[in-house]
Amino acid sequence: MATRQNLDSIINKAVDFHGHIGPFLVIGIRMGLIGLRELETTPDNAKLRSAISVERVVPFSCAIDGIQVVTKCTIGNTKLQLKKASKTISTDFQIPGGRHVTVTLKPDKLMELKKALPTDISSYETIKLARLVAALPEEKLFTILRK
Repeated sequence: MATRQNLDSIINKAVDFHGHIGPFLVIGIRMGLIGLRELETTPDNAKLRSAISVERVVPFSCAIDGIQVVTKCTIGNTKLQLKKASKTISTDFQIPGGRHVTVTLKPDKLMELKKALPTDISSYETIKLARLVAALPEEKLFTILRK
């Protein structure tokens, strides 16, 4: 896991890219960090690929930008695929011919976040929720499947 200072720096970079902080941006960031760690690679690995399954509506789609910032797998460079999903947020990370890992937001956490999310994305409550997601232990947020 990234150090607190490193995670804060990555969140700041992602906010610059995305435009605001929110819990689903932070979820994407954390998923990307787990993917890199589990594959024992860096964002500079030209072979790294990812595919995110997510509902393509704000705020859930904000996770896409978190993945892009952390992994350098982007829609533009075709290293990130988007898949439609409505009941989960899950990302597959792989190095073709090598390791593969899937990181999935636990369904109960997704439901909790849906209920807790304020309607005003720029509110203090949204920022507070994003910081809570950043601080939660990863085992409380995600299921990690190594293949």
